Amino acid sequence: MISRSLLPALFAVALLFGCRRETSSAAPSPERIVSLAPAVTETLFAIGAGAQVIGVSDYCEAPPEVKKRPRLGTSITPNYEAIARLKPSLVVSEKNAAARERELAALAPTRLLPWLSLYEVAAGVRELGRLSGHVRRADALANELLSKLDRPEPSDGPRVLLVLGETSGDELWFIRKNSLHGSVLAAAGARNAVAEAVLGPPQLSFERLLELDPDAIVILLRPEPERDRAAVLQRFERFPTLEAVRERRIGSIEDPAAFSHGPGILGLVGRLRAELERLKVVK
Repeated sequence: MISRSLLPALFAVALLFGCRRETSSAAPSPERIVSLAPAVTETLFAIGAGAQVIGVSDYCEAPPEVKKRPRLGTSITPNYEAIARLKPSLVVSEKNAAARERELAALAPTRLLPWLSLYEVAAGVRELGRLSGHVRRADALANELLSKLDRPEPSDGPRVLLVLGETSGDELWFIRKNSLHGSVLAAAGARNAVAEAVLGPPQLSFERLLELDPDAIVILLRPEPERDRAAVLQRFERFPTLEAVRERRIGSIEDPAAFSHGPGILGLVGRLRAELERLKVVK
């Protein structure tokens, strides 16, 4: 957390670079965008605004072009001096209670967009189109997300628990029903084993897992060449009473799209559907 004693220095940096912008012949263009969230960066490139992105967060990976952009921290831990040096005309990121919106706004106009549910993401895509001047392509992408992912859960669909990453400790990280990935699960033909909306961290104790007893469990993994996938799945075998264990309905998907909160997530629907068919919980 930033100390109050540092705030004057931050504003002094903003004032210094603000003055330079006013007196420099190379005034910042309205197209100089800093993106401090992977999903926002991915979306900007997808709607044709990639050339306008002059800096990205430390965690931006897609598309490959972002590797050529300066890394500027995150909206929670921004590198203020590096951002100021780039003289952005706009800073964008996902909305987060811990984001340094006030401090970032001292450097450039800042927009933090809600980015959890499908409807929030679609609205965020449209707003990025408006801000960057790519309205038509942004509207087309938002419409595609809605047309492919806006599906009600099938009333008779299998109850599936989507787990994020390998299990460790005494809790699982899972996919919330009220999230973009939750919409992917419904579009793939399944119900979320955690039926209620979750507002806090999506963590699940093993005791709660036994209570839920899902029909199937699918683990979403980042690609790692040396991972022992069999060992990842076997970790659930210590719970032999789970139906998913008894019926051998534990699967995994190892794909970069599995962790995307941007346009790349559209590729996850088919992968997830295929995995559920392999596990014989959907036809």
